Amino acid sequence: MAAAGKPLDEDLQSRQMAVYGRESMMKLSTAKVLISGLNGLGAEAAKNVILANVKSVTLHDTEAAKLVDLGANFYLSKEDVGKNRAEACKAQFQELNPNVDVQVLTAPLTAENIKGFNVIVLCDSTLEKAQELNTAARALSPPAHFIYGKLNGVFGSVFCDFGDNFVCLDTTGEAVKTAIVHSIQKSKAGEKALVQCVMDEAIDLDDDEHVVFTEVKGMTQLNDGKPRKISDVSKGKKNFKIEDTSAFGDYTSGGIVTQKKIPLTLNFKPLSQTLTQPGKMSDIDTSKQTPKACAFDESVLEFLGQDAFETKFGNSGFLHLAHQAIEKIGTGAAVGAGGVDKLKAAINEINATFTDKVEELDCREKAIASLARGAGAILSPMAAIFGGIIGQEVIKAATSKFHPTFQWFHYDCIECLPDEAPPAAETDKSRYGHQLQVFGEEMHKKITDLNIFLVGSGALGCEFLKSLALMGVSSAGGNVTVTDDDVIEKSNLSRQFLFRNHNIGHSKSESASKAAKVMNPDFKAKALTERVQQQTENIFDDDFWTGTDLVVNALDNVKARLYVDSRCVLYGKPLLESGTLGPKCNTQAVIPGKTENYGATRDPPEKEAPQCALHNFPHNIDHCLGLAKSEFVGNFETLAADANEFSKGPQKFVDSLIAAGENPEAILDKLVGDPKFNCAMQGGLTDALITEPAQNFDQCIGWARRKFQSYFVDRINLLLYNCPADMKTSSGTPFWAPPKRLPKVIEFSVDDEMVLKFIIAASNLRAKLYGITEEHREKEYFVKVLKDVKIPEFKPFKTEVKTGEDEQQAEGEAPAEAPAAAPKDMEEDKARLEAALKSVSGGVVAGKEYFSNEFEKDHDDNFHIDFIQSFANLRARNYAIDEIDFLQAKLKAGRIIPAIATATAMATGFVCLEMYKVVGKKPAAAFRNTFSNLALPLYSQSEPAPPDSIVSGTRFDKEMYMDVDEVAVPDPQTTWDTITISAPRSITIKGLVDWFKAEKNLDLVGWIYTGADKKADSSPLEQRMNQTVIEYIESKGYPVTFPCLKKRKIVEIGDSPPDTKVLELKTADGDDVKICRVVISFTD
Repeated sequence: MAAAGKPLDEDLQSRQMAVYGRESMMKLSTAKVLISGLNGLGAEAAKNVILANVKSVTLHDTEAAKLVDLGANFYLSKEDVGKNRAEACKAQFQELNPNVDVQVLTAPLTAENIKGFNVIVLCDSTLEKAQELNTAARALSPPAHFIYGKLNGVFGSVFCDFGDNFVCLDTTGEAVKTAIVHSIQKSKAGEKALVQCVMDEAIDLDDDEHVVFTEVKGMTQLNDGKPRKISDVSKGKKNFKIEDTSAFGDYTSGGIVTQKKIPLTLNFKPLSQTLTQPGKMSDIDTSKQTPKACAFDESVLEFLGQDAFETKFGNSGFLHLAHQAIEKIGTGAAVGAGGVDKLKAAINEINATFTDKVEELDCREKAIASLARGAGAILSPMAAIFGGIIGQEVIKAATSKFHPTFQWFHYDCIECLPDEAPPAAETDKSRYGHQLQVFGEEMHKKITDLNIFLVGSGALGCEFLKSLALMGVSSAGGNVTVTDDDVIEKSNLSRQFLFRNHNIGHSKSESASKAAKVMNPDFKAKALTERVQQQTENIFDDDFWTGTDLVVNALDNVKARLYVDSRCVLYGKPLLESGTLGPKCNTQAVIPGKTENYGATRDPPEKEAPQCALHNFPHNIDHCLGLAKSEFVGNFETLAADANEFSKGPQKFVDSLIAAGENPEAILDKLVGDPKFNCAMQGGLTDALITEPAQNFDQCIGWARRKFQSYFVDRINLLLYNCPADMKTSSGTPFWAPPKRLPKVIEFSVDDEMVLKFIIAASNLRAKLYGITEEHREKEYFVKVLKDVKIPEFKPFKTEVKTGEDEQQAEGEAPAEAPAAAPKDMEEDKARLEAALKSVSGGVVAGKEYFSNEFEKDHDDNFHIDFIQSFANLRARNYAIDEIDFLQAKLKAGRIIPAIATATAMATGFVCLEMYKVVGKKPAAAFRNTFSNLALPLYSQSEPAPPDSIVSGTRFDKEMYMDVDEVAVPDPQTTWDTITISAPRSITIKGLVDWFKAEKNLDLVGWIYTGADKKADSSPLEQRMNQTVIEYIESKGYPVTFPCLKKRKIVEIGDSPPDTKVLELKTADGDDVKICRVVISFTD
């Protein structure tokens, strides 16, 4: 067990804790890390490790800063040139995370001064020195974990040695999976037994993983807690097999199956032994394997699945060899005269020593020349990628969380490079020297003149701004426009590394832009605080989009991504997309006319729990949290908002609900509540204004106590009254069968920590609603008040219980109507509404304001998560479901996206490599989409898919989900095609008809434009011929949502989201036409 570290600031570290967990974060807080070599790679690694909240980081360097170092080390400035790189950076790294002790070491590393470190990282060392220090690290007691990284232009390598018998406790980091058992077979002797899970509970495991069983009835031997290996997992992940169960009892019912993660022991080899025998390596891009491998030549088939395959035929094998060759001849010799020939000779010489020799070296001519040219160069995007990888490996070493790199990872991106090698450039007189060395002056000049639109300046945005500044983007004639409407919160500081404590509460885009300009004073960035959406098209207008060269998304929601994507498609702009989720990241290159756009593919919608599971039949903690969150919103946000609106005018309040399409039952629920949920209490506005309007804090405590009774006692009794434990379904099977869990009531006790937490949170939130400024947390105060609280008697009644399964209605029992069920007769509905309205109106207090408490997940002292966690756990206790701690409740209820700096840095590095390709106008085959999972680790790249093409004839329409027979205009047609009509603003709909006939020989027979009013206009076109296009579009609600319409130079009139614009066209022969996007470009 590691020694105790510093107390965790869970508010600051919540996003990281969502990835690593509290135990791993505590281990990190004891780790002492040495990082040697403060070039760009070392700076990136140090940033990620310090943000991870280790105990200490010692920055080691013996080198003085050079001007060229400023191209990748973001904490060096011109004033630091000539100073020791580690000393020059120390203050800023310390400011990055004051909880981490940052020290500096400037003496050469020896076996003596590396003592005391848990992890040793080398980022600017020779291979010979790395071997020496690796041996010394292994000799320490205990041995230190060792990581070695090296960059050469667009080539990079990392090596890990975590010693003998390194135990990885969790190889994936994924949440433990559970499922509900439907049945367990009693097998024949010597055979495996089949386990079936309920249909909606796939366990999603694979063969050879382990599970444990609990709550099994009949076959109770399975409840022994023993991990059992599974096999024969079915395709749907719902069935699997376990050991022979012939000697066990007969299965009767029940059972929970839970994944059991088995620790994995790894034995690492020292660096010296892996040079000629690297072991298993994986190619991130299989298209770079040798021609024989790509063709599946017979000569390579015998090696498939073996470690030797990637060494002999993979790109990794070549890079492993080439890395050593550069080290052998030195970077100076590689970039100098005859460097390519020297490198080739070294490659052949070293290859002769390999156990599995690298084959087909004749296909590596371009790669060898590119490596020689970039030898020793540190590019910011490559530093970001490998700094992310190294940072993650440090965390793995310190925590045993996630599978380490075992043991080499190599990568190159030669497809970024110019097709022809550029003339040699002076590299020692510019901060961009290494970029000039690799790409040449012409390419660099294009980079400095770029106009980029960066959407978002959170975690991804901060990393992008850093990289753009270091690369010199927009440092001459161009400009970076960055926008974000969010402000900085404390929890952002653990990964959004441009922000500090003094930035909290300030604009993200403005603060991040200022920080990036400090890194490069020539960097031109304009910060905006507007959200990119239809309502801000007066800001992000035609001139803005047409003047933009490239769009980079740094967003965290799909809706915004889709909107930006639609603008890029309309204006024909390249879009570089990325996202992260914990240790995973993905990037996508969207290139006009060459690739599919972001919106071409969609993830399936998240599965939502049915309402019956939330209200009556929860079987996991997520169901309990869902109801808890709903009750929070209803009691403390929606109720207050309704009370404020009702107080302004009771009849107006009801009328507005009717106008919005609410049915009488829903309106009555807002006014008086539903007895099925409120039981002995009143609900809705009756509760807030009539029966329990609070004047003081004590009354709020009384309300909270009665709510406890209603939620966790009365509701359960009502459910069991209508669905008793021995109830049968219509088919004669037990009603309370999996996945249903038979509930029980909870006894109230102030000595129960969770019960008291619920009372304290509910009381304080109720007081806030009424503007009561008191706040109480002390147990003694609540105990005193609770003694005198009166609990109303509740008598259960017959009512319909929705199960979500019609066949499970009890046989022979017609459900009784609930007393509160709304009569179907409209006159009765009206009478009940009038009576409820009159009753509740009597509670209106003139001038009274009720506080609507909007859910806020990041302020732990506001009682929001306290209420949700305690409610969920008490609900879970009702149903014998495992309870949840405060942090997990916060993460789940707040839908907090797990985020870590390492994955964010890596994602932006990959994106910035794609940026080089955009600037170089590379063909589609040169671009790469990336998916990476640092936990496994897994890295994969592939060419972007081309856009779907529509041709004339019969095809299956995915949107209409049917076969259609149409003429495509143009033919073939993709998302990127646009027909532009140049016309004055006075063009009428008749003008459109005439244009299509004259220019395309097509008949415009209909135009349906669903705008802001969401109502399609299907009136005959002949009735609108004299109406101008602008007048017609404005009639669809745009004066409200789109006030800049008259200023637009380009207006879409057909086939583009977010609105529906359908131009119905036919050919002269009467055939239906599939038209591409149509826009009007105004000439005045």
